[in-house]
Amino acid sequence: MDSTNSSRENSIFHLARRETMLDILTIAHFQPHAGEAFFIDSGDIPVPLMLKTVKPLGTALREGGGFALTFNGPAAPLLPQSIYPLRHAMLGTLDLFIVPVGKDKDGILYEAIFT
Repeated sequence: MDSTNSSRENSIFHLARRETMLDILTIAHFQPHAGEAFFIDSGDIPVPLMLKTVKPLGTALREGGGFALTFNGPAAPLLPQSIYPLRHAMLGTLDLFIVPVGKDKDGILYEAIFT
């Protein structure tokens, strides 16, 4: 097997493992971390996102129900909606789809929804 195929297999395995990890996360994994920093390694300087709120959304297909995470980021750069690797000291790196949803006095608000 050449190194290109090996790299692809490792990437697929890594991606599959992360998808499974996201499937098992519940609101309880995030509630203790409200007010803590997550980081997106984008360019030369990591972009800090503070976990502002963790709120239940009710019944969903996922065990424990759906929930929403709201993050507060700096006013610049504005991150377009996309999947970003968010790094946290305790939770590790999670690939989350975040969407800018507004502004407040501290910067840009982003949301991630788990259903």
